[in-house]
Amino acid sequence: MRQTLFYLPHQVGPLPLFGPISWSILGLILYFGITLLHSYRTKSKNPGSNTEILDGLFNWAVGFGILGFLLPAIETKVAAGTADQIVVGLPVRGYGLMMMLGVISAVAISYHRVLKLGVRKESFVTLVLWTVIGGLLGARLFYIIQKWSELEGVTIPQKLWTAVQFTEGGLVVYGAILGGIAGILGWTILQKVTPLSLLDAIVPAFFIGLAFGRIGCLLNGCCYGGIVDSGLPSIEFPRGAPAYMDQLASGRLLGINTKKTSSEDHSIESIQPSSWASQNGIQPGHVLESVQVGILPMDPFEQAESVRKHLPPELEGVVVTDHARKAVRNLPTKSLPVHPAQIYASITGFLLCLWSLSIPGWMQRPGLIFGSGWLAYGILRFLEEIVRVDEGGQFGTDLSIAQWVSMLGILFGALLTLYSMIRKPAESVTC
Repeated sequence: MRQTLFYLPHQVGPLPLFGPISWSILGLILYFGITLLHSYRTKSKNPGSNTEILDGLFNWAVGFGILGFLLPAIETKVAAGTADQIVVGLPVRGYGLMMMLGVISAVAISYHRVLKLGVRKESFVTLVLWTVIGGLLGARLFYIIQKWSELEGVTIPQKLWTAVQFTEGGLVVYGAILGGIAGILGWTILQKVTPLSLLDAIVPAFFIGLAFGRIGCLLNGCCYGGIVDSGLPSIEFPRGAPAYMDQLASGRLLGINTKKTSSEDHSIESIQPSSWASQNGIQPGHVLESVQVGILPMDPFEQAESVRKHLPPELEGVVVTDHARKAVRNLPTKSLPVHPAQIYASITGFLLCLWSLSIPGWMQRPGLIFGSGWLAYGILRFLEEIVRVDEGGQFGTDLSIAQWVSMLGILFGALLTLYSMIRKPAESVTC
């Protein structure tokens, strides 16, 4: 897990790298000046040079907004808003970088396949924008609806600010699929082209994007698997990771195994030998009421150094049972071993991409790749959810929301695949 790969420095020499008076803004002003000078010199030969002036002004305004205000607002700050505030720098997130690599790979894979259908190069760029924007919006919207009560912030503006920070995680794959499909269908309606063949062409691109996206999940620590009690492959996450905190909150990290007795408390079923729980008098039959965890305080300078060096937070906690209240210090540095669910999902994405690229005759059978892709991914995703524990059951069952959507996807994919196989092959497909 490495949520932040590195930080772009807050300043270079005496001037900040980002901000209204930074070198970046001075560079944009210089660029604008060159644009004006070029437009002035070519005005007599090019009557439309006023457009260049407006373009230069627009580019300068956009750059000024991004480099002068947006990027400084998302820089990592310690003791923010106080006299002791320290700006660490602009974080480059592993999740966001993997998203970018996924999009680039998806565009590269789909380019020639889409052009084979008769789509013009200029229209392909627009199609990419519709698909990517639709996918991102769908993925984030699905997550926000599902996790609204868990988003950081108390007020609605605070929660909405958290909602737009999608590069730090919080994208749902099925939301991306549905949003991307909506974007593609919107594009096909405007362009008046056949949607099924276009969806067939783009399916491998989705799978390669999924493969890189799951690597991003691994770096971010989300979408984690359950505890491995056997000799199966496993990974461990550092202190503070979602899997670590989940195990700590449930007591498993401290050697406490519980069985749920009601919505408010948990009866302790067993205690792991030589664990913290066994050494502190926690007994089977007690009721685990809560595990309260806090970050040990540090002064701003120490905290900033810890952030720059990517050190996990120092934690302390209190275990509350119906018999005692015990302080917990010197917590483990790593989580218990868990299933590498993100790695399994990434491998699945790469394999599905290769498989969907190898299907022959797809242009003569519209819907074949799209339908079989839904079918194959639905089955594999349903199985993947068995080893994941980051989502609870829905609708009064043990099935996660992804498993419910998977079952619908399997049904839809099977019907569409059957339809594409029994219908008469198309002689040619043109978009």
